[in-house]
Amino acid sequence: MLKPYPRFLNIATYRHNSGTTNYNAIEAKVEQRFSHGIAFLFAYTHSKLIDDASSVFSSTVLSSPNSSSLVAADTFRPYLERDSSNGDMPNVTSFSGIYELPAGRGHRFASTGIGNAVLGGWSLNAIFSLQSGMPATVTQATNNNSFAGFALQRPNIVGNPNLSPGLRTPAHYFNTAAFATAPQFVIGTASRNPVRGPAYRDLDMALVKRTKLIAETEMEFRAEMFDITNTPEFSQPNGSFGAAAFGSITSTTTDPRVVQFALRLSR
Repeated sequence: MLKPYPRFLNIATYRHNSGTTNYNAIEAKVEQRFSHGIAFLFAYTHSKLIDDASSVFSSTVLSSPNSSSLVAADTFRPYLERDSSNGDMPNVTSFSGIYELPAGRGHRFASTGIGNAVLGGWSLNAIFSLQSGMPATVTQATNNNSFAGFALQRPNIVGNPNLSPGLRTPAHYFNTAAFATAPQFVIGTASRNPVRGPAYRDLDMALVKRTKLIAETEMEFRAEMFDITNTPEFSQPNGSFGAAAFGSITSTTTDPRVVQFALRLSR
């Protein structure tokens, strides 16, 4: 009688398409173009995204029930799920710049002949990005309430789960001692997303040369380098309380430094 639909004993999954979301943000952008081919763009967004169901549908929504979707710890009280969304990214900052070499056609230096062919059309582009880490979901590996139809159980929270930046390591990213086992018949006092994953930092640069060929044909050469500092972008920490890897990070979400060259003809 404790199951959501006690009269229908053969129901394994069900869908209740409901949820609430609240998003507020402030954005700022500063753009400045200087003489001699120099331009800068600075953009910043501060926001807060709150919801009670960050994932509603699974990837198989068109062919089967959403068995892989995020479900509530207490189906009868879904408002307990209200927390920072899985996609909440409070601070997003980007800074980009362009510098066009003052040489070639239309410039003071090497405006004709071989000088224009060799030195003309070069530009240097760079973009630097900073983003806050996103929340990580914490659940209890052993669900002591599964017999009563509860799909998951969260642990009790007994302290501050956040660590100071100097103490965070991939092997121990947040304070795992801040959680304790929730016994049977207890939902667990930890919120849906009580910890936040690592921030994102990235610097990309590109050296570009545009050369005008015959008629309206143009050739573009690009030498691009992504993640110049080779800073790893770590995945979210393991949020399964009771598992051996709880609180650790064992993978990355982006490639290491990548260098590529490209040549394009257009007209």
